[in-house]
Amino acid sequence: MTRRRPHAPLITGHRGAAAVAPENTVTGFRRGVADGADQLECDVHLSRDRRDVIIHDATIDRTAQEDSPRRTGTVADLTRAELDEVLVGEGEHIPTLRQVLDAAVREDGTRAPVLVEIKAPAAAALAARILTDTFEAAAWSSDQPAPARIISFHADALRIALEKAPDVPRGLLARELSDEVLDAAMETKAEILGIRLSDVRDGDFERIRGVGLTPSAWAARSDEEIRQAIDLGVPEIGADDPARARRVVEEHLDGQ
Repeated sequence: MTRRRPHAPLITGHRGAAAVAPENTVTGFRRGVADGADQLECDVHLSRDRRDVIIHDATIDRTAQEDSPRRTGTVADLTRAELDEVLVGEGEHIPTLRQVLDAAVREDGTRAPVLVEIKAPAAAALAARILTDTFEAAAWSSDQPAPARIISFHADALRIALEKAPDVPRGLLARELSDEVLDAAMETKAEILGIRLSDVRDGDFERIRGVGLTPSAWAARSDEEIRQAIDLGVPEIGADDPARARRVVEEHLDGQ
């Protein structure tokens, strides 16, 4: 396990390690952990028969392999059995949330927390139930790091998560900060409020901290954006290449 400096941001393996391994696949999540990600991020949709589906897009068109038996279709219109026909990455199938959680294991046996982004609010209740089971199996208590967090751009998804799984931490994502976004974050009892890095304005983080939330920023893709995020004091950085992000963080902190 990579040791992290006390003032360094957590490295989040975005969709596993999307720049160096097929996104949102078991292989990708294992690669993210192997490359030193402190935590992982995945996306969840709901199938027609109300099963969890780990995929970013609302359709399978972009990520299905050319030789996949099924190559096109909307996730919400397909059953889980039909989605199991889809090959992604290098011959893998679209994973379930439990498979992602099982893949988030470091070499020393410890587990990397998983940030579960609800892409469709309809998936929130099922994800909440699965994560509740995970918390119970881990005998989690509030004085320990949480094994997962539910995040979403949809306040409705967090409202459902708050009702169904109040012990699972929540984070609201937004393009930019507004009064409405702040109100939604407080209403859903989110712990973290993440704003797109390019839209962070002077005073935004102070406003977020002022209502008792932890500010963060997303979409730090380039080395310069990672350095900008560090200077803003964000607690975590999403990275498509966790190993590269780690190097950038360490080099930037060494230069300060």
